Amino acid sequence: MISWFKKLFTLPLRLPKKKESPAITWELVFEILSRATLKDIGRCRLVSKDRNLLTYDTSFMQEHSKKRKTISGFFIQGYTRKPVSEFVSINALDCDSKLSLDFLPGPVQIEASTKQGILLCMKSSETRNLGVPEYFVCKPSTKQWQQIPNPKTRYKTRRCAMVVLRSNPLHYKIVRFSEPKFSGIRDNSCYSLWCEIFDSATWSWKKLEDTVRFPEYEFLRLEPAVSVCGSFYWLMTNNQVFAFHEDTESWTIFDIPKSLCKRNYFSYMKLVEYQGNLGMVCKGIDFIQLWVMETKTIKWSERKTVSTGVEEWSTCPTAFYSTDIAVMKGCYSVIFCNFKQCSSNVFNMQSYPIEIHPLEVFPFQSDLEPVSLKINGRKEYLSINSRKDESGVLKAVQNVLAMIDKEKAAGTDPNNVFVCGFSHGGALTLANVLLYPKTLGGGAEIS
Repeated sequence: MISWFKKLFTLPLRLPKKKESPAITWELVFEILSRATLKDIGRCRLVSKDRNLLTYDTSFMQEHSKKRKTISGFFIQGYTRKPVSEFVSINALDCDSKLSLDFLPGPVQIEASTKQGILLCMKSSETRNLGVPEYFVCKPSTKQWQQIPNPKTRYKTRRCAMVVLRSNPLHYKIVRFSEPKFSGIRDNSCYSLWCEIFDSATWSWKKLEDTVRFPEYEFLRLEPAVSVCGSFYWLMTNNQVFAFHEDTESWTIFDIPKSLCKRNYFSYMKLVEYQGNLGMVCKGIDFIQLWVMETKTIKWSERKTVSTGVEEWSTCPTAFYSTDIAVMKGCYSVIFCNFKQCSSNVFNMQSYPIEIHPLEVFPFQSDLEPVSLKINGRKEYLSINSRKDESGVLKAVQNVLAMIDKEKAAGTDPNNVFVCGFSHGGALTLANVLLYPKTLGGGAEIS
């Protein structure tokens, strides 16, 4: 199985000729990839255009969900007196999973989602202590969560985005745009936002020196970011596209297709991800039109125009589940439109425990494997509750050594472990540094 999977990265899809080693057929590629992990599928998408298209095929996604028990759908978020969210999917397996955010400490609102099943959530304003926001990173499929440090700035969050750089061990970054204290002041006729980046590797926020400046009276639209190839994209109120690039910590602004700027019969336009590329979906009276951008050249091309069969003015396209299935949101409904089969699945959000008017739609895909949300480099605190004698210290030492071993098993270099303590913990620190079989980074004791 492993040897065949490795060949997927090198062998072409073709029929075998005489006196040649057999090539991998399309059916075999389908069978092997349908059993691959989400991480391996992501790798295959990078090496072959054909295999990239295959992984976004509706039949493939449903088959992969059955064999690997993966979850694929959308978190629908609305607001009543507080933020509410529900998970919807057209896969029966996903519906049976009853995915929710009830395991988090108190009501939260989703700020960002990733392709690895990790969400960024913020505690609802009604339950905050002294109005201070609290941020959580969680994996809903395994009901795991971890609170992260708050940003240093006290300014109001305007937009957030998140990207997972590595799955094992987990490494992610969060980008937060916040409004300066004097939001009414314009600098050289520009509207400005501050940008902060949280890196799980350092477990801290960093504020960029330069503010992000927009043309006067222009803003980022109230929509979740579209994450493609390490960059985040938002549509602006003037129909330009704002892009933030995680790797260089820089941003650019560019135009949408010129032909769309000239037309006035599109009542709605939205950025989406389509087959791993940035797309622009436009809504007409009873049809939608899809444009796709080539990331390297920023060149747009019209991909398809299809009839939705839905004439309700409030129903708008918001995302793509697969190549042939678009997700539409209405006043109190979410519709999965299958253009290939000319069919649709309607989720009535009024039938849920709390009536939801869909405002934000967050794509979600996840496996059921637990992940370590405790990132390497984070400070760990241990309260000593033992006798203040030799036996008590040795017992506490065993607990600390076990914690160090756990971090080592997760990939932490012992040379990066620094133990410190005060009072009774001072003796504990000295004992740990002396008794641990590997060389530690150091120790400090305060009496």
